Amino acid sequence: MKTNFIKTVILFSMFFSGVVHAAALTEKIPYYGEEFYSELGAGVTDKSLLMRLKVILKVYHNPHKDGLDTLGTSCEESGCYQHTAFGYNNARKFLFGSFYLIPDTGSGYGVKDVYCDHNATPEEFSNGGRPGPGVIPDSTVINAEHTWPQSRFTGRYPTDLQKSDLHHLFPTDSEMNSVRGNNWFGEVVKDTKTLKCKNVRFGKPDGGGQDVFEPPREHRGNVARALFYFSTRYDLPIDPRLEAVLRKWHKDDPVDDEERDRNEKIMKLQGNRNPFIDYPELVDKINDF
Repeated sequence: MKTNFIKTVILFSMFFSGVVHAAALTEKIPYYGEEFYSELGAGVTDKSLLMRLKVILKVYHNPHKDGLDTLGTSCEESGCYQHTAFGYNNARKFLFGSFYLIPDTGSGYGVKDVYCDHNATPEEFSNGGRPGPGVIPDSTVINAEHTWPQSRFTGRYPTDLQKSDLHHLFPTDSEMNSVRGNNWFGEVVKDTKTLKCKNVRFGKPDGGGQDVFEPPREHRGNVARALFYFSTRYDLPIDPRLEAVLRKWHKDDPVDDEERDRNEKIMKLQGNRNPFIDYPELVDKINDF
């Protein structure tokens, strides 16, 4: 698996250098192809725009040096690519053993936890399974959060493709991961559980209904864009009440450099991008996910 992991990184790195600063819709990224920009210039919005993004995320991409990709249903050029299942073990190695790995300061490596806004230290892994480069650490301490819950996956696409899709995976404290479970996100007005992490809440949203999980402010935009992506990629509708919250979070917590860098690295590993990170303004052009 390790050899395949390295080969995958090298293969995609050959074709994509990417941009890590904020892109305007007038700034073209090869991945999206000419039709995407032509349709945007013609004013495409809503369902038509959503359908264009679905195509881009799923089909083969034939890259061209110094030009935009040609998209199609077959592989026509050397170096063609499409979104492929990266594998859940490889995905976790990237999360824990690379992107969110805290450098060794003498006592060992740590891992960033996005829910508790906490860096898990080596001492917290008392049962072994400490973090390190390319390592999947003890899952009783830190776990991979599927922002779109596994129990809510669609049967229309392979489970492994959805489970290993890095665009919605984040490292989180295992206890908070369990508390969140398969509950949707929202803003809590009445707590039903007391949580150990001060920046997250679990309880009733305004207007009542099922309990929701409220992530820390600095992760809310990431959650929104991950769910917008997953909905688009896998043809899964978002409940209107949840969508309203996600749109708010998308604006309140805009894309930052870390999120852009993560998007670039995921592109190199699994062969697709999150359009709502590249072009945040696309969210306002779609009236219903």
